[in-house]
Amino acid sequence: MHELSLAIRLVSLVEEEASRAACTKVSTVTVRLGALSCVEPSSLQLAFLAARRDTIAASAQLIIESVPAHAVCLSCEASMEVTQRASPCPICGAFALVVSGGDELRLSRLEVV
Repeated sequence: MHELSLAIRLVSLVEEEASRAACTKVSTVTVRLGALSCVEPSSLQLAFLAARRDTIAASAQLIIESVPAHAVCLSCEASMEVTQRASPCPICGAFALVVSGGDELRLSRLEVV
């Protein structure tokens, strides 16, 4: 479960940012999670619960914002959302999709006290 190592690193980043801002408690951690990130949101939630123990984020809530992946077909120039990298264009059937975005896991916001 690689989500645990991701959650541990996420909590580390949260602690660094909270320390810079001289905060004593983090109440909410918001991350942007791409559709192609290969991270299971429910597993990340569970891992975050374990990783946050005995930290400044011990009672923090994790909010996950889903980020879709987009693709453009080089053959027919159609633009679409995709859920996997290697798939045919749903319009023309060509395997000529150029995917952009959707693979991120980014700390986007902290609510602190």
